Amino acid sequence: MLEPKLKVAVDYEKCHPEKCNKGVCAAVLGCPTKLWKQEEPYDSPYPIPGFCQECGTCVDSCPLEAIKIL
Repeated sequence: MLEPKLKVAVDYEKCHPEKCNKGVCAAVLGCPTKLWKQEEPYDSPYPIPGFCQECGTCVDSCPLEAIKIL
């Protein structure tokens, strides 16, 4: 069985959820397919692999430019 591939990547050196509104990642809120997860406010967000539509909304939503489409 093939593993799903990530189509987006987070640069965790640039990612600082504390700089987002109340610690909630802007990309998590912005993803139209809800394929970004953040366990708790101020935790680092992460993408769920496999179903990304490559729309770029997460890239545009991140004020810290910490997300890139691969």
